[in-house]
Amino acid sequence: MTLDNYRRLGRTGLEVFPVGFGGIPIQRLDTSRAVEVVREALKQGINFIDTARAYSDSEEKIGQALENIEKKVYIATKTPAEDKKGALEDVDLSLSKLGVSVVDIYQLHGINDRENLKNVMGSSGALAGLKQAQQDGKIDYIGITGHNDDILLEALKTGEFAVVQFCYNYIENECEEKLIDYCKQNNVGMIAMKPLAGGRLNNASAALKYVLQEPQVVPDPGMETREEVKENTSLVYDNFELTEEEKNIIANDKEQLGTQFCRRCDYCQPCPEDIPISAVLRAESFINRMPVDQVTDPEGWVRKSFVKAEECTSCRQCVERCPYDLPIPELIEENLQIMNEFLAAH
Repeated sequence: MTLDNYRRLGRTGLEVFPVGFGGIPIQRLDTSRAVEVVREALKQGINFIDTARAYSDSEEKIGQALENIEKKVYIATKTPAEDKKGALEDVDLSLSKLGVSVVDIYQLHGINDRENLKNVMGSSGALAGLKQAQQDGKIDYIGITGHNDDILLEALKTGEFAVVQFCYNYIENECEEKLIDYCKQNNVGMIAMKPLAGGRLNNASAALKYVLQEPQVVPDPGMETREEVKENTSLVYDNFELTEEEKNIIANDKEQLGTQFCRRCDYCQPCPEDIPISAVLRAESFINRMPVDQVTDPEGWVRKSFVKAEECTSCRQCVERCPYDLPIPELIEENLQIMNEFLAAH
């Protein structure tokens, strides 16, 4: 594979392997296995790793995997902080955990509503912290991530962000309507989170090929085995053309999941019972991608979200607001059952 096949992350100029490495699943692995998986990714050609302060020990494991590695590897990580002080503290923590002197891309994590956006963009918000860190030479480029395309577009139009990370898969493809075109026109780097829909899509080849057909987008699937790494990276040597079987898989998944799949846009909010609906509708994703102790922790936000879901009154205000006409109360009940069965087994 030649450098001509790499993908440029917009105006950052960073040339990266067509598939990145998502850092969520290695939380579930012990350190030695996590290091093996990351190094397998590097061996197979990956030179871009995306993680976050919120992914427990992911940064630390990645840092250990990169020790004594001569190959240039670009790193993106994220801060959930809304204020300047918190963002600056997170940058320093990331540098320490990752074992690097500079982070290539530092992102505001999960900016999903206007209040959140207003807070991080304020004079003493998290963006100000990242800009200070950039001036201090601790980070090179600033990015933003989120699940709401409208909010991300609003943020990008400020001109403050060189990179954006958004949900993109063949079920969750609303970004094709406006966001991707805007990024192309304004030279914004694009990272596709959840190319396998948080584990809901079972055929990695069909899912990744779908995203890879958009030549300026870099999908970053989470991987927790060497076999997954080899399977996902092998696709980049193909022309990304979907087989008839894969096209049928996509069509079937769209039919089955299209009216059941939460896009996490949070247009359904506010809930009268303060239920974090988009979190509750991700039971399978939490179970498949997060460490068991984080899912089962009685004081953790995942467990508390599902406890809160028990208070659903089926008022259906959320259904009226949902732009995708999802049967939200029924989906809450289904996801509660999935989570309760998992908790009973653990």
